[in-house]
Amino acid sequence: MVCWCHGFGDMTAPLSLRRTKNNSAVVFGDPKGAVLEKEGAVLKINRAHEDDFGNYTCHVGGSVARAWQAYAKPIARMSANTNVVEGQKFSITCKQFGKPYQRVSWTYAPAEGENATLLETSAPDSRFTVRDSPAGVPGGVLELAAALRSDAGVYACVPEHGTFAVSTLRVKDVYAALWPFLGICLEVFILCAIILVYEKRRTKPELDDSDADQHDQ
Repeated sequence: MVCWCHGFGDMTAPLSLRRTKNNSAVVFGDPKGAVLEKEGAVLKINRAHEDDFGNYTCHVGGSVARAWQAYAKPIARMSANTNVVEGQKFSITCKQFGKPYQRVSWTYAPAEGENATLLETSAPDSRFTVRDSPAGVPGGVLELAAALRSDAGVYACVPEHGTFAVSTLRVKDVYAALWPFLGICLEVFILCAIILVYEKRRTKPELDDSDADQHDQ
């Protein structure tokens, strides 16, 4: 990232550049951080990261000469898959890389590759609500009080002027965990019935042999 401080009649005056974000001055000297070039007329950050973005000012003497607002293109990140049981509450959190954080909007598509529609979360009859994420992303959390099977699909978090991210929601049947248990119970019942029938048939010939021995005596 490079900020040029130029366009003044007297460029021999000493220049001082400082970052106004959080009222802290730019720290120079770190090769990976901010450095001054061309006798202080250029502020250069070799390897910028999201904490370097903000409001910069170029001072000539004690007055403000130039001002910049440097920001990174926001990139959204979400979990690729989200699972919820039918009837339960669910929420999706959209993380964002690049500051300052931009407000996000949400879209929904029934399946991957189908046309997405914007979720009108502010409508009075909307089942969806949004709130800011714990990290401070405006509208970064999408919530639904009770999920329906029809809510399954692809949700996208779209930051302003940024790169979106998608998450596939799967809504499980509320009785999904019960079916395997019932299957096991049925298998045990069938096995017990087979053992009972087998034992009954095996016992009958023994009784017949015993009756025959008594008759011979």
